[in-house]
Amino acid sequence: MRALLLALPLLLAACQTEADGPAAPADSTADPAPSGPERAPAQIAAVGDSGVSGTVEVTALEDAVEIRYSLDGFTSETPNGFHIHENGSCEADSSGTPAGAAGGHFNPMSSEHGAPSNEATKRHAGDLGNIVPDASGRAVGTVVDSVLAFSGPTSLIGKAVLIHGGEDDLTSQPSGDAGPRIGCGILQLASAASDAATTES
Repeated sequence: MRALLLALPLLLAACQTEADGPAAPADSTADPAPSGPERAPAQIAAVGDSGVSGTVEVTALEDAVEIRYSLDGFTSETPNGFHIHENGSCEADSSGTPAGAAGGHFNPMSSEHGAPSNEATKRHAGDLGNIVPDASGRAVGTVVDSVLAFSGPTSLIGKAVLIHGGEDDLTSQPSGDAGPRIGCGILQLASAASDAATTES
């Protein structure tokens, strides 16, 4: 009799579980977890009537970033300065300088201008050297950089990418004497860039 009394609560619990029905399935509408490395694309638009446009996309690597560019509209095969600037704007500044609102080179460590191969304390974080178009006016290439990052003080997110009309000599201060700004775009995380494109459409 005592054994029967002890078993009764267990039987009632089992009956209650069956009455409640099977457990609810997991919410299938939840956003999937992000996969793959972080990416930050920028759509490059011509500054003024330069005709230069295309794309720059940065991908996070383990200890560096990979920067891929595909640009058209150049009028010669001479090198053109290629930099990340400190502000996320391609507008003219208060003096009317085209794309001047992008500010100077991205330089969170207050270093002198230099070559992208220099150590981090002897270059701006945004110093990416030069790109060289081919005879058709197209420049395509890849740069791997170990100073820029997707987070922290050297984060490139929200910064402007600038193409210049002249060659960066890699030594002149403060910016390599690379000439006017002829192409500009803003680096955004891939999800943010997609949201912005959807909103614009």
